[in-house]
Amino acid sequence: MTKKAVILRHMKEKRDDHVAKFLNANDVEQVHVNPANGIPLPPDAEDCDALVIYGGIQSANDADERPYIAEEIEWITNWLNSGRPALGICLGAQLIAKSLGAEVSPRDDRLVEIGFRKVRPTTDADGFLDSDAHFYQWHQEGFSLPENCELLARGDDFPNQAFRYRSNVYGFQFHPEVSRKVMSSWLAASSLMMNRSGAHSAERQYQDENQYGKTMENWIVKFLRDWHANW
Repeated sequence: MTKKAVILRHMKEKRDDHVAKFLNANDVEQVHVNPANGIPLPPDAEDCDALVIYGGIQSANDADERPYIAEEIEWITNWLNSGRPALGICLGAQLIAKSLGAEVSPRDDRLVEIGFRKVRPTTDADGFLDSDAHFYQWHQEGFSLPENCELLARGDDFPNQAFRYRSNVYGFQFHPEVSRKVMSSWLAASSLMMNRSGAHSAERQYQDENQYGKTMENWIVKFLRDWHANW
């Protein structure tokens, strides 16, 4: 039976990233919504099996300036209460965390994570991540661990890197979906971010993608295969 997923985006373009490729290859019907760009959340998504929430330049704390953020948090809360699977990436993970009562904030020193960083499994990882691995990062805020969630992966500068709520809701601070093509587009569009403390140079990012990109792709495909099997 064909499965159906809500894809909540925050940027205008649809990306040909590793998550999108997996969903397309596995014939997942997709309902793309983007309140930030005028495509509203569906009032009734009872016929959908899963939710994927992408990142964006927004903050989960932007509800006053961007009212759709508050609408998303309320909608995500209702989705989580339904017991159905969800995956949040970067801002998506922060929105899930905030929906579960956690805090989202920058570091006091305003350090960012841009580039590949080492992520370590925790004792609760349970096959989620078998060993230390490098994942692509692009964010300036992090989240506290929500109550009743398991921390699955840690980092050095932003400790909370991945969590699980129940058995089928995941939040990733890192960006395992990012292909070299997507990375290149981000670097071209946001070159000023390379001046921030904690941002790796474009040259280093390309070198690291050569070293870690394929392993990261293999990891996210395996994760998605296991997650999708339990929709």
